[in-house]
Amino acid sequence: MQAIFEIGFLMGLLGSFHCIGMCGPLVLALPMAHKTKVQKWWALFLYHFGKITSYGFLGIIFGLFGSQLPLKGVQENLSIVIGAIMIIYVIYVFVIKPKQRRRFLQFNFLYSSITKKLGILFKSQNRFTFYLIGVLNGLLPCGMVYLALTSALATQNIIQGGLLMAFFGLGTVPALIMVALGGLYFGIVFRQKVQSALPLFIFSMGLLLILRGMNLGIPFISPHLGIGNNSMHCHN
Repeated sequence: MQAIFEIGFLMGLLGSFHCIGMCGPLVLALPMAHKTKVQKWWALFLYHFGKITSYGFLGIIFGLFGSQLPLKGVQENLSIVIGAIMIIYVIYVFVIKPKQRRRFLQFNFLYSSITKKLGILFKSQNRFTFYLIGVLNGLLPCGMVYLALTSALATQNIIQGGLLMAFFGLGTVPALIMVALGGLYFGIVFRQKVQSALPLFIFSMGLLLILRGMNLGIPFISPHLGIGNNSMHCHN
């Protein structure tokens, strides 16, 4: 189970700079200008809690769906499977079809529908609106979310799928909080450099997860963890 926490959180942490580009403008636009410091922190908590709620719910759905798939041996080799998924994601998204990434969002009905509802919520004065904004934000189409959901599917378990996605959401929190509270913590040039290095980060983490799943006995890189061997199952 510890491997699920680590994988989910690291995926979110690695993708947090991608989130700055995608969700950063939305976070900066949160109606917090006239609020006290305490109210701002409460608003940010509600926003991120809402987003993590969506991620966790989606993780449960994908974990449940994965548990119904006849994929023998996936649970026992979870780290290897997720590592392979990450490498395939990098090759497909950043190498094979780089021009199609943005085009997908421009014509996505779900994206347009959610952004319209977000526009309405931004005009509301209810403090719990921040939670709803976070929930809808968590449903926006995003390549990193798709990657995490595929990993949740590979867990073949509703609890592990939900936890993986919840910790993925937690991993995106630090960078977005720094953006919300200042916006200047990450300069444009720095963000661009990190964005360009993101494929390398994901690819490297994919390789590391594969090595960890192989349990080669190499300290820190591939220790004997037994990932997936004692995992919980929801099969009857």
